[in-house]
Amino acid sequence: MDMTESKTETRKLGGRRLVAYWGVGTAVLLLDQLTKVIVDWQFPLNYSRPVIPGFFDLVHVRNYGAAWGMFAGRTWLLGVVSLVAVILLVMNFHAMSERKRFNEWILSIIGGGIAGNMIDRFVRGSVIDFLDFHWQEVYHYPSFNVADIAISVGVCLYVAYAFFGKKKNGAAEDAPK
Repeated sequence: MDMTESKTETRKLGGRRLVAYWGVGTAVLLLDQLTKVIVDWQFPLNYSRPVIPGFFDLVHVRNYGAAWGMFAGRTWLLGVVSLVAVILLVMNFHAMSERKRFNEWILSIIGGGIAGNMIDRFVRGSVIDFLDFHWQEVYHYPSFNVADIAISVGVCLYVAYAFFGKKKNGAAEDAPK
């Protein structure tokens, strides 16, 4: 195989992998939006139903800000920030992932989550949250949704890989495929 054929094969593989990553991000986005539509149709606003009493409730609340209600009332600004984040993620996907498969999967999941909440901000004017964990009446974690899970878990894994996913000789190690 000469150098031209090798480059063509690399591009084809990269293209197939990129389609898979787009698929993962799209699946996260669709799951997020589907669950929010179900909650919006089935539960009135401010609804709460205990699933595990004293620990977990299904709710229907609206978040007009970001995480933990920060920047409340700035929904459009947060939507624009989300849009810019998704655009930057797509434009810099290979650089941010360092072309490591594990990072590529994680960035796809994060991108799907960001896009899910962005759609809520632009279409609904707020983000629908419906998962509510608490400990009795002592500790109450803010309600969240599928997109929030994707973003939070993805960022934690991305940071963990940045710190711990390197070989001792300093070369980046590709995580299991």
